Amino acid sequence: MSRSRRRRGYPVAVLIGLEKDKASLWNIYSRSIKPDTSIKQEKNQYNYFEAIINQLRPNVKQGVKTVLVASPDVKNYEEFYQHIEKHQRWLIAGYELNRVTIEYVEGSATDIDAVIELIEESGLQRTIQKASREDVKRVMSVLEKRLGTPEGIDTLKFTLTEVEDEVYGDHGSAEYILLTTDFQYNHRRRTQRLLQIAQNKGIKSMIVEAETSMGTRLSQFGGLICMTRE
Repeated sequence: MSRSRRRRGYPVAVLIGLEKDKASLWNIYSRSIKPDTSIKQEKNQYNYFEAIINQLRPNVKQGVKTVLVASPDVKNYEEFYQHIEKHQRWLIAGYELNRVTIEYVEGSATDIDAVIELIEESGLQRTIQKASREDVKRVMSVLEKRLGTPEGIDTLKFTLTEVEDEVYGDHGSAEYILLTTDFQYNHRRRTQRLLQIAQNKGIKSMIVEAETSMGTRLSQFGGLICMTRE
């Protein structure tokens, strides 16, 4: 993965370098890695973990559902995960389109050199792919259920014009935008604006590699589907 900003690609995951009293957050894109923020424990562990989760919220709202927690000590990850189970369970057990997959990665992610080493030596990309498949399965399960009933199909938009009307208008019903990398490439300017406005409005989106099973399924409908609220 390149550090270049000009070709950062689409959002894939969030990486948390979790230490006992400091967390470093990184946004992982399909072609690059970008530092997000650092959080220090200033009071107690509860507030520390809550600060990390609050930093994750915008990513989750955008549609990034893969969170990797890197730490040399698995106990740091276990304590963080237990906090989520007790206080923020919606992240791992809520509505399918909001649910997050959290995976542990052994190693450090405190600075860019450590992150690059983690990618090269720990199989981080395989971990991302594994977690992303779980996210895709959940979203596809919701989509297939809707495709299976007339009522569900009524909640879906299949053309770019329809999706733009839904997102740009005052309907407030767009919930999740799915599109393939091929569709994004073929409609670069329109999809860039669409996804930016969707993000500003808190509408989730997921870009899927066209060659994957989900990409193939989306391509059967033209490469773009917007799910609106039921």
